[in-house]
Amino acid sequence: MLHREDALIPLVLCLTALPVQGTSTPTWHGEVEGIVEQHCSGCHSSSGPAPFPLRSYEDVANRSNFIEVVIREGIMPPWLPSDSGLPLQSHRGLSKREIQTVSDWIRGGRPIGQSGEVSPKDDRVAGIPEADLSIRMTNQWMIPAEGGKNWGRRERDKRTFVLPLGNDRSLRVREMRYETSAPKAVHAVSFLADDQGHARYVDEREEGPGHYMTGDVNDRPSGELGSVGIGSRSLQLPPGYHWEIPARSDLVMQVHFRPTGRSMPLQESVDMWFVKDEMDSRAVRTLLNMIWRVDVPTGEISKLTESWMLPVDVDLLGFTARGSGVLTELDLTAHFPDGRIVKLLDIPDFDPHWRQTWLLEKSSRLPAGTRVVGSWALENTNDNPRNPFIPLQRYVTARRTGVLATMLHVAAVDSVDDEALKSWHQGMIRSRPAAQKPTVEPDKSPSGQS
Repeated sequence: MLHREDALIPLVLCLTALPVQGTSTPTWHGEVEGIVEQHCSGCHSSSGPAPFPLRSYEDVANRSNFIEVVIREGIMPPWLPSDSGLPLQSHRGLSKREIQTVSDWIRGGRPIGQSGEVSPKDDRVAGIPEADLSIRMTNQWMIPAEGGKNWGRRERDKRTFVLPLGNDRSLRVREMRYETSAPKAVHAVSFLADDQGHARYVDEREEGPGHYMTGDVNDRPSGELGSVGIGSRSLQLPPGYHWEIPARSDLVMQVHFRPTGRSMPLQESVDMWFVKDEMDSRAVRTLLNMIWRVDVPTGEISKLTESWMLPVDVDLLGFTARGSGVLTELDLTAHFPDGRIVKLLDIPDFDPHWRQTWLLEKSSRLPAGTRVVGSWALENTNDNPRNPFIPLQRYVTARRTGVLATMLHVAAVDSVDDEALKSWHQGMIRSRPAAQKPTVEPDKSPSGQS
């Protein structure tokens, strides 16, 4: 049985196949070339995070047997949400028909077809307008060749950086694009705006660029402004919505990386595009459905749930998930006032290295009185291939913004409801550690005992 291992860092980011025409064997120029060019080149290129290119016929044909195995096993392309939740943008998962198309081409002898050769294209996306604001780390930080332990007993695979925005007025950001100097090491980056200087204070207490702590600021989570991941380095909100960044803010970036065996420089940059002043646009707020403290003994599986009720109508735009390798699955459901129950998000096999913000294809209205219920399964056993504790240790940890969290990115319907939503959420988060008593369903697993 194959698992998503780090060695398979994005093998085939997409392979979203075109429809099979007739019953003839697909060809490289007829179907497969367009699939690879459109959906795979972003990672499988000289500047991408993948360990090898998949740009030419030879690139793909020489690895075709391996490609067929990983797409049939569901290892690649990396896409965590199942189809049980609401439809998501940029879906990288393969349908049965799409998998069959690629398989038919491979088993049919990998025919090249009749079209002429396609010239290689530049790795950067063409036609992107110049950013309204570009910021870059002033100094490099060196990613260590190997990981290590920290006070939290987790792998040392994150670092937080503070980038001053220099904005004398509030910003309405509609799109962010992240560029990394170490694409093969950086997995996910989450963002937060800090206008109080808290992150800068922590940053200045540690030597060198950045600091080794989470990017949270007080009761606000890293990821409040979304997150980008492998194969998804940009985050663009739908028309009519924006992230709101207060005046005189710092952009706080929590960078998750995996050491590659050699030290390499990290000097990141972020481009931003704004909503024009004359355009109507609603601010996107981030609501936390979360478990602030967990305690999972060795060899056990714990299932936890938490819920709250919306005080106003909101439009749901997307999600950002948080969890470590002990987390194996999560889901989020909406219980509507009329009795309907709708699955919002379902991740049956969570992997922290493939995290990102998932935006909906179309916003979904959640009326006031809707109860949002989140559930998480934690597996602290030897059967969990992503468990960071070897040998097994009791997993006990806490965080005010959620050790486990599913962030909902929403917009209130008007300015009055927006203020009410912010006030309600702030009070809920501040009272959560003292009041929260999540439902726990222990499930002992003898096979996981050390």
